[in-house]
Amino acid sequence: MAGTQGVVDAGEVADALRPVYRGLRRFAAVVAPLEMEPDDLVQEAVVRLLASGRWSSVDDLGAYLRRTIVNLAANERRRLGRHRAAVKRGTAELVQFPTYPSDVTDLDRVEPVSRALLYLVEVEGLSISDAATIIGCSPVAARARLSRARKMLRAELEAEVL
Repeated sequence: MAGTQGVVDAGEVADALRPVYRGLRRFAAVVAPLEMEPDDLVQEAVVRLLASGRWSSVDDLGAYLRRTIVNLAANERRRLGRHRAAVKRGTAELVQFPTYPSDVTDLDRVEPVSRALLYLVEVEGLSISDAATIIGCSPVAARARLSRARKMLRAELEAEVL
């Protein structure tokens, strides 16, 4: 996929991303913190892949970028957590980000890796073992995370109804 001397052709990148972009954006919308735009997260994942120089060696572009998106979302959550802690100490100003209603807001109650697994298995229809590979955990761990996440969501949603 790479051009000569490590230069990547923009048309080649666009052609490779076109079939997977919509799915990556939906995935990013599920796993990203509310303060982060899904398109920015996908774009950052692509930029990191291109900057790494591994563009030509990636076998499954969608899976690679999903894994990168999960990692970037986790990094952003940590950054926001540090920011919130600094605000509590009085050393920084809290920036308020707009929130928008969404069909997936209930998923925000689940931690990012479990949310990514739920999305991949329930929405994308992947097998647990394929989703575990994308996330970077064992199928046994993925099954346990999914079970806990479903149980927690079910209990919280049932409590809202009552």
